[in-house]
Amino acid sequence: MSPIERALAPLARAAEPLLGRLSLDRASNQASARQLMAEVLGTFGLVFFCAGSAHVNWWSGGELGALGVGLANGFGVAVMIFAFWSVSGAHLNPAVSLGLWLTGKLPGRRLAPYVAAQLAGALIASSVMHGLFRNHTGEGESWLGANFSSGPVIQAFGTEIVITFFLVYAILMLAERGRGATVFAVAVGLYVAAAVTLAGSVSGASMNPARAFGPAAIAWFWDNHWVYWVAPGLGALFASVFFAVLRDRQTSDPPSA
Repeated sequence: MSPIERALAPLARAAEPLLGRLSLDRASNQASARQLMAEVLGTFGLVFFCAGSAHVNWWSGGELGALGVGLANGFGVAVMIFAFWSVSGAHLNPAVSLGLWLTGKLPGRRLAPYVAAQLAGALIASSVMHGLFRNHTGEGESWLGANFSSGPVIQAFGTEIVITFFLVYAILMLAERGRGATVFAVAVGLYVAAAVTLAGSVSGASMNPARAFGPAAIAWFWDNHWVYWVAPGLGALFASVFFAVLRDRQTSDPPSA
């Protein structure tokens, strides 16, 4: 046992009674703890890069530009997937977890804990950004990269449905074909970069309720926040339906995360 593992052992023993409600044995408890911690850390990184790049672009007067923000989002997401894919599947997004559950790739008992871990990671990341960035412009509190629509709400709503649809559909197909972490990271990272570059100025290109929730909660910026829950949820639902229709029935499902 490494020094770090010895130091963390008391915390693991203390957490076992709580984790026991999710699983029946100690091995399952430990696996669940690792998966949830991976979702917390991975979502932390995702929100820090995605919302952080939007915030930095704002206070720098647009120095990053649409392409810079898109690339920061794509690279950040890719690294987080590569780092945590082997532990939890690197969902990092309630819409992705919903799609995986709807298609039978995530057990129902894990859906709520995964979403809770993702929201916790988003809140922690936004709190860190609040401490690091809030006074950077000399204007006190800021919006911390929270998503908002610069045009009609229906435009943002429709955009979020479409871009989330293709994100979740691509992830479901990659999971169906048993692709490894590298392929997942590169494919999803490239898609996120493209979607944010294209739609960032329309809706903020969230595609992720956790990414929208963390900055909104800490900055207390709730303008049309419902869009960033309902639209990704619908996008994930539609992606699951099309996946069920178009999937290759000859291909067996990989093990669930």
